[in-house]
Amino acid sequence: MNAQGTIVSIRNLHKRFHHITALDDVSLDIHTGEVLVLIGPSGCGKSTLLRCINGLERPTSGTVTVCGQSPTGHDRDVNLLRRKVGMVFQHFHLFPHLTALENVALAPQHVLGLTQGQCEERANALLDKVGLAKRGATYPHKLSGGQQQRVAIARALAMEPQLMLFDEPTSALDPELVGEVLEVMRALVEEGMTMCVVTHEIGFARDVAHRVLFMDHGRIVEQGPPAQVLQDPREARTRDFLARVLRPQ
Repeated sequence: MNAQGTIVSIRNLHKRFHHITALDDVSLDIHTGEVLVLIGPSGCGKSTLLRCINGLERPTSGTVTVCGQSPTGHDRDVNLLRRKVGMVFQHFHLFPHLTALENVALAPQHVLGLTQGQCEERANALLDKVGLAKRGATYPHKLSGGQQQRVAIARALAMEPQLMLFDEPTSALDPELVGEVLEVMRALVEEGMTMCVVTHEIGFARDVAHRVLFMDHGRIVEQGPPAQVLQDPREARTRDFLARVLRPQ
């Protein structure tokens, strides 16, 4: 990791949905070049944390600063921030009426003001990067789930973000398609991309994370290097969770 500073700073973050507490006093920093992997049971607040980082959810209280800006500021500031933060969701959210290339080229043309030719050149390069150089003219319904997710990653990268957020990017895929998406993510890690990843892929977390953070009931229970959190966790709740997810099928 080549940490040159703090790209995300979160302090005393609380998020409630009516009577449900999704995040409970979360404080966290993410450093430039770091790969942070969030693990924990479903409903523990991992996805809500990502959505607070990119401004899709507003905190009930506490502060979030990303790239020196607050995602909870004015709409114009939030839009500027989202140019710096790419997000890949569990479900691909591709535009069905656009080809793979058009899906990737759309945002740079409309948000960054690049010419159509510049956008298509960038989109072709990114599709090649994710192993889909020959599928630019293909519509989403003709692509496998893994291919659609790789297009979604290329689309997020098209804005040249400083931070990439991944919200369970492989959980909607058939098992045999998971590897092709993780391979693209591993390549981004090798390039030094700052990433925050919510995943149940413990092997992936062990291999690529600089830091693993375990959450439960909206709180950070434990965090540290993968070797410590995944192989020798200090907290009983972490040990119980890992015993369940790593139990042989």
